[in-house]
Amino acid sequence: MNVISKIKPVPQKAVSGDGRAVLARLGEADFKIIEKGITGELATLAVTRLYDELSGICDAPARESDGALDIIIELSDEAPAEVLKNRDQSYRIEIKQDKIVLTGFGEAGLNFAVTTLLQCIEVENNTVYVPEISVLDWPDLKTRGHFAECRFGSNLMTLRDWTEVIDDIVSKKMNQLVIGIYGCWSVQYDGVISEYVYVPIPAYPLLKTNVIKHYYSPKKNRWIREIVDVPMASEDFFGEVVKYGKKWGVEVVPLWNSYGHNSLIPRKYPEVAPIVNGEPGKNSLCISNPKTYEMLFNIYDHIIDTYLLPNGIKSFHLGMDEVRDEKALDKDDMFKTFSPWCECEKCSKLSSEQQFIQHTVKLISHLKSRGMENVYVYCDAVERYIKNREDYVNALRENDLLDVTVIDWWTYRNKKEELRFKTIYPEYGMRSIVKPHNSYFHWNNSRDTVGNVYYLAEMAHNENAEGLVSYSGWDRTNDKNHMSMADYSWNFKGTGSMEEFNDRYTFREFGARYEEARRAIALMDRITEEQPTEPQSDTDINGNGYMLQRSFAYYFFTYVAKDRDMPRNYPGEAMETLLSDRKLYLHHFNEIVAFADEAIPIFESLAEDTRCNTHLAKRFGCEMKNYRAIARDFLALLEIHDILEKSERDKTVSQAIADIAKTRKSERLSLMLEMESFKEEYLIPSHLRNQSIYMQIFSDIEAYVHETEPEKLSLNVCDLREIGSRAFYKLR
Repeated sequence: MNVISKIKPVPQKAVSGDGRAVLARLGEADFKIIEKGITGELATLAVTRLYDELSGICDAPARESDGALDIIIELSDEAPAEVLKNRDQSYRIEIKQDKIVLTGFGEAGLNFAVTTLLQCIEVENNTVYVPEISVLDWPDLKTRGHFAECRFGSNLMTLRDWTEVIDDIVSKKMNQLVIGIYGCWSVQYDGVISEYVYVPIPAYPLLKTNVIKHYYSPKKNRWIREIVDVPMASEDFFGEVVKYGKKWGVEVVPLWNSYGHNSLIPRKYPEVAPIVNGEPGKNSLCISNPKTYEMLFNIYDHIIDTYLLPNGIKSFHLGMDEVRDEKALDKDDMFKTFSPWCECEKCSKLSSEQQFIQHTVKLISHLKSRGMENVYVYCDAVERYIKNREDYVNALRENDLLDVTVIDWWTYRNKKEELRFKTIYPEYGMRSIVKPHNSYFHWNNSRDTVGNVYYLAEMAHNENAEGLVSYSGWDRTNDKNHMSMADYSWNFKGTGSMEEFNDRYTFREFGARYEEARRAIALMDRITEEQPTEPQSDTDINGNGYMLQRSFAYYFFTYVAKDRDMPRNYPGEAMETLLSDRKLYLHHFNEIVAFADEAIPIFESLAEDTRCNTHLAKRFGCEMKNYRAIARDFLALLEIHDILEKSERDKTVSQAIADIAKTRKSERLSLMLEMESFKEEYLIPSHLRNQSIYMQIFSDIEAYVHETEPEKLSLNVCDLREIGSRAFYKLR
């Protein structure tokens, strides 16, 4: 593979030559930078970045260099005719032995040109050089980026953490970061509703949430349990994130939900709650109550006036997904259902579809009146709730809102046939973006979602969507998914098949050890896959990753389920699943362990090789250990089950079970310590909480066996609730 394969994302047009342009001998630069027509903040920053990065790479001050090689960096308004779209983001690079020319046909394009040049630089035998190359490049899609959901991880991110996310987005030539700043889910941990507010709203002081940290820290050798504020809210730095993004060409957009994922507002301010069965509900809003819109518009105006307009941002995301009956919004009655549809005198005269359309029109109309030019709304209305899609489109058209409304289409399966929709209906004339999954459940375990990215990017490409913006929880372990977003949104055809993407990704990050790394990444993909590569039976519909995430790893057992106790019987329910088709699940568990046993040593070796991306290798290896540990945990529980099924109760049985439990506890603690050693601080509480649950399961088994006479053992791995410690139940 040549230098073109190093460029992130895949360029539209690139031709490499045989020569090279020498920039420096380490410590002594031999170039001079010539600026032409540089105006504007982003263009100026791009030039500054070029100076700074070259100084660091060459170990010589670039601004003082007056060497033989001219590096011309220029801003031009005249993009070549070959640039097919998004001309203001296009750029050209010409690298010859005696001259380098970087041309941006817009400030964003200039910054992208600098990024590409820096990606191409090589250092060999103390010589810093760039291979000859000619690039003309532009993105397929106007908008490319990520949505960071307001949940685990992001609720503890500092200003620096958010700016580092933006830096990563910039490095991949993406240009949007949507941040969830208000959203609500059900009771899951700690007996409290999962509600999140990331900005202070002075007019409504009750709209405030905090974060409960509760996990065991092997690094500190103690339990951590504390309640802290959300940094973004308590320090009120959302505006600084918006400003930083704007400076680097990344549009930071707030998402504030109002219909779906909305329980805090009606709970704290019942005067705007929907009336259901004659009393204020806890899910959604009354859309006939003027106070509802007084409140929402005050909130929107505060966000717009405080954070957006001062930074020139004219985009707002309304959310409005998953507007449905919800359980677990009352910790004292977890199974009570709360409808989102108001039944007051006025609302009861409207169908749910009419309520949804009327509410949407009011919100978008207000945001348009406030200067918002892009109002994003999830696709649920046109894809799920509105039987006659034309009613929705006509309502937007009649109220002159089609120009600002952008439908955000999301569906998260990796198999094309299982996508919830097969088209974004371009015939209706609606503006659209599509939203792939980038392994949002990072606190549970990661998953390969390149297939989902590929199929939605294909849809976006074929049906003229404006953008590709993932649904995400930010964890750099998912970098391969992130990079697939960048590649397929920039140049869908040029990126090629998923196999070609994986090959290129491996070369970019681990080129010096390509063959080994490609094998490890192939194993990682098999471990984290959604669809089974080699189905074992007609009932084998889920691959290793999807199976582990949905049926065995802890997180999905935090949700209320029909005919199940709360808290759920974990790991008992999962063990029942395992025993229901023992042969099938044993195959998957053994496959995960075998693949991980082969992949982990490779990643550990790559993590020690400075020619490779050592940080990514460490992350990948750790995630493989996470998968292996969960698989081994259930294999251990199965082994205990078999011992108790076949053996009489004596000291050898007790010792065998104690040894199994001690081994599992020890491996889990080792993995937790490794996570603490390198993961970002904001990830540790959510990641280690679930890890602590696994650790405590085997700690409880070990303690029970130690304290119980062999003949009195009544251990049932399908129901460990009788032996569960208070520590275990507090975690849940």
